[in-house]
Amino acid sequence: MIKYATMRKYILISLLLMLSAGVLAQDLVSDAFKASYISETNQDYAKAVQDMLKVYSQESYAVNLRLGWLYYLNGDLNKSKTHYLNAIALKQNSLEARFGLVYPVYAMKNTDDVIRIYQEILSIDKQNTTARYRIASLYYTRKNWTEAVSNLNKILDLYPFDFDSNYLLGNVYIKLGKINEAKRVLNIALQYNPTSSELIEILKGL
Repeated sequence: MIKYATMRKYILISLLLMLSAGVLAQDLVSDAFKASYISETNQDYAKAVQDMLKVYSQESYAVNLRLGWLYYLNGDLNKSKTHYLNAIALKQNSLEARFGLVYPVYAMKNTDDVIRIYQEILSIDKQNTTARYRIASLYYTRKNWTEAVSNLNKILDLYPFDFDSNYLLGNVYIKLGKINEAKRVLNIALQYNPTSSELIEILKGL
């Protein structure tokens, strides 16, 4: 029989080996991230991808998130989308992964999916004004004035002095022929940025 003291020794050695392996693995991941940042700074996106693939794990949220961004920069939109979706599967309430996912999806010109992603963000964080403003902008581009107004007003309930939302809402009201409402919100935007020549010209034309 193995003596108790000897067994304790074996267990301790095993734990130390496992700890050392874990520290080494973490060091390798950290080194991969550092190398990929350098490659990204040098605009060598293919190299940055390879830096991260050396430590790739299907179960790593951070590595999948990073690869989603790097594949997007390298122009591989399908792989970018795949890794962002992997990240979301690992952290189902992640907002950053969803905001990242928008990049390849928008580049693919899938604006219906972009809106759906932003709506997912709002289902998790209903007061996320970044997602709501981008939805409003997409509806503006689509000439869906009703949805644009609805989303912009929800932002302005929270941030009444927000320049971008007042400015965009003013332009929506102009499209709707609601000139008095347009003047009201555009003048709020002008208070925020009195030097906006573009805004001054719009108001002069009303």
